[in-house]
Amino acid sequence: MPNVSLSFLTRRALKQVCRVCHELAELKPDRLCPVCTHIKAKIQSRFAEAIRRTIAIPAQQYCKRTGCSCAACDTRTLDPHPLYVFDLARADRREIHLHPRCHELWLEAAGLDTRPKDDADTGQGDKSDTSTR
Repeated sequence: MPNVSLSFLTRRALKQVCRVCHELAELKPDRLCPVCTHIKAKIQSRFAEAIRRTIAIPAQQYCKRTGCSCAACDTRTLDPHPLYVFDLARADRREIHLHPRCHELWLEAAGLDTRPKDDADTGQGDKSDTSTR
């Protein structure tokens, strides 16, 4: 009797939770979903000077207007959101509005992320209060 492998029927992409948006997706090597990876790439290309620290990054503010265009993903905001006001020259003032997800990616790209690393990054293991005994 011939031995036939049907592994191609069960081969699926492993889906995991994105560390930024928490969507279930096939993750890229930096544990980001394809959408977050795309947004992070846009941030790195659009704000290369800020990321390289050749221009100063201003203090974070909050904008309460709706309908502002997100500088990272080009979609409109619906809720209060982070805002950065860059005074590049006296006459050139630029406002950077960001969605919460885009803001988290911005902080990471600019090296301003002050969140503690999660367990997967530090190798701390399971810290849940429901550990098995």
